[in-house]
Parts: sequence; structure tokens; C-alpha cells
Amino acid sequence: MILPETDDTIAAQATPPGAGALAVLRLSGPAAFTAAAGFLRPAPQDPPHGQARLLSVCDGERLVDRAVVVFFRGPASYTGQDTVEITCHGSPYIIRTILNLAVRNGARPAEPGEFTLRAFLNGKLDLAQAEAVGQLIEAGSEGAHRAALTQAEGGLSREVRGIRDGLVGLLGELEARLDDSYEEIPALELKSFSRAAGEARKKAAALAAGYAAGRGIKDGIKIVIAGAPNSGKSSLLNALLGYDRAMVSREAGTTRDTLEAGLEIDGFRVLFTDTAGLDARSAPALEREGMRRAKDAIARADTVLLLEDSSAPETAAGRRAASETLRLALKGAKIIRVSSKCDLARRKRPPAGVLKVSAKTGEGLAALKSKLVAEQKKIFSDGAQAVVTSSRHFAALSAAAGELGRLGEVLKKRNPPLELAAEHLRGALGALASLLGETAPEEVLAGIFRNFCVGK
Repeated sequence: MILPETDDTIAAQATPPGAGALAVLRLSGPAAFTAAAGFLRPAPQDPPHGQARLLSVCDGERLVDRAVVVFFRGPASYTGQDTVEITCHGSPYIIRTILNLAVRNGARPAEPGEFTLRAFLNGKLDLAQAEAVGQLIEAGSEGAHRAALTQAEGGLSREVRGIRDGLVGLLGELEARLDDSYEEIPALELKSFSRAAGEARKKAAALAAGYAAGRGIKDGIKIVIAGAPNSGKSSLLNALLGYDRAMVSREAGTTRDTLEAGLEIDGFRVLFTDTAGLDARSAPALEREGMRRAKDAIARADTVLLLEDSSAPETAAGRRAASETLRLALKGAKIIRVSSKCDLARRKRPPAGVLKVSAKTGEGLAALKSKLVAEQKKIFSDGAQAVVTSSRHFAALSAAAGELGRLGEVLKKRNPPLELAAEHLRGALGALASLLGETAPEEVLAGIFRNFCVGK
């Protein structure tokens, strides 16, 4: 068995390890109440559901602590099983002693994510919601929190189930006709059937298309600042951050390594990487290594800020840096051209689509920051109830959309084979079912829940 047993009783600390004012411990399983009764005084015989009680924690006759204890009767609990939550003082000794008492009275230490795994297996959450619980715990920005909370509350699941329910109806129409050997059912109305299948494909594809922005919301948007030597990259980084993170000098080649720094812009996490200037001319070994690292960073970026020094005439080095940056950037990466040092600009105006920025005066910084998170802001401003932040969800939605696209091609034929059309519908339904966890194998479940913290 890859997954742990779920018909026994588990115990774990739900709050972070270490000393604190309070700690929360959990027991869940068929014998949770009995195990807790072994060390709580007065021993609860028939505890009321959901009511907080002040009880003594005792090791034999010795008082360990006084704790607030809540008993939840399954299935009306987080895991769907009988559950006990103990809030005690956050002493590592007290925590350790209570957990040992729980184990001595029949519980076992919980595995990572095992409480949420039980919630999923008992139908309290689907798999997309269960994954969102882990993301909610890890959320480091307002945007990541909002996306995780929306998913945990079932936003993505509702969208997927809506697509799935429509496809189940379409499959039912096909199967009824495939089983109708006497041709008593009217012929399939291909036009309306194709339209409904096409709408389902569009919905699945639209959800999948939001993954690039959704991944940035969850993990942070990776932004690389690139350009020729002395084009103002480090000065721009410092201006965006609001403090001096990078060394700045008039001498070209000051930055010889990648330098990273994080910032939250309008509730979204942004991860900046300052890089060495790109110049194809011969350079010392140290500068060549700096350029190699810069190129590696560009090749991994979600967005590249391509700087051009507006205080100097256009140079061959600048053209080479721009060409190399465009060559290295990922397909689909956003390229934002920036005309730096605009307070010293010698040119009247930058080309169309190029942002004017001054690290010295702050001109253009607000517009640049807004542009960096525009895609992420649009997701929420459009009122989206589902944000795809997981590669697993993206793969499932893409597979479903692909199957429905192939179904559309089948339906365009003069006499479309209904058996093949049904197979494509089953393939799309299987992909959506895997997203919700209805058909996920144990290996997938184990991989998801092992990344959770113990106690959740």
C-alpha cells in the first residue's frame, strides 16, 4: 500500500513546531474519543459535538496541563471521522507529552497531509480542493491566498463539474443511439450536438489558458532585468524595490553575477533577477561567466525587462543584447522593452510600445509595476471563480480540451462514427475526473499529500 491506512486513529501537532503561547493537537479516527479519554480529566463519556471544554491533561495522576478541548463527531468534522482538537500551552515538553499519551492510548503519529487525505477519501473535499488546502497554508501573498481560497471553496471544481455534467449528457445521447439496434430513437441532431461539444472545449481550453498567469500568482512571477552593460539594470532594480539591493557604478560590468530580490506588487509576488550586461565581444573569464548566468536566467523567466539606455546613442552592443535576449527568452514569455535613464534622454521619444523609466526621478515606475502584474490582475478583475495554478490541473484540462477538439473533427465528417465520438467524450471525461480525484491512482495521491505538513 502506498497510502497509509485510514481506519485507525492518528495524532499530530497542527501548529508549527517550537515554543509558543499555544499549540493545537489533533486526533482523528474511530478511536479518537477513547484515546483522548485515556488522558483527559474528567474523562469524557459522551462529549457534546463542537463544544469547547476546559479539561485537565494527566499522565496517570500527574497534571501535565489544562487545555481547551473540542470533540467533533464524524461525519461532521474536517476529516469525516471522530476528531478531537486540543489547545494547550505551546511548551515543546507539553506537546511532546500529550502526543506520547495519545499514542500510548491507541493512536499513531500521523503522516504528512494525512488529515486532509482522510477528508478527501471520506468525500469532504475533492482532490482539487484538497490540493488548495496545502496552497492556502503556503500562500505568501494576497494573490496566492485569494487563488488558493477560491479553489479550496470549490471554485475550480464547480467549473470542471459544469463541463463534466454537460459531457455526460452528450455521451448519454451517443450511447442511447449506439444501443438502439431497432433505430427507434430519432437521429442525432449533429448541429446542436457539435455546438454543445464545442462550447465545452472552449471552457476547458479557457481554464487551461489561465495557467501561465495562475502559476505566477501561486509561485511568484519570475522577472529578469536584461540589457547591454551599463544600461541601468541595477539602478532600475533598486528603484523598483525602494532600497539599494544592487551595487551601482558608472563603470560598465559592475554586475557580474545574477542578483535576486522579491517584491509584492498589488498583492502579487514578483521575483526579480538582475543580470550582467550582455555583450558578445571578447571579455575576461569572470565577465563571460556572468553573461552565461544571465542567459540561463533569461531562458527561465516569465517576463524579461529589456533595457535600452536612452541617455546614449544606439550602439551595436545594445542591438546585440536585444537580439540575444529575444533569442533566449522562453516561448510565451513576456518581453517588456524599457527605455531607461529617461531623465537624461537624448532622444525625443522612445519607439512605440517602449516604456520610459527613470530610476533617479521615479518617472514610469508605477506604470512599469502595473504592467508586470497586468495578467494576474485581469484574472481577478474579470470576476474569475476558478484560477488554475497547478500543472496537474493544466495537464488534465488540456487533455480534455484536446479530446473535445478531436471530437469536433470527427463530427465534421459526412457520416461521423458515433463509436469514435463516444471514445473522445470518454477520454475528456476521464481527464476531468482525474482532476477532481475521482480516478486518480494511489501514486498521484501519495505524491500530492506527502508535500503537506504533518498535522494538516
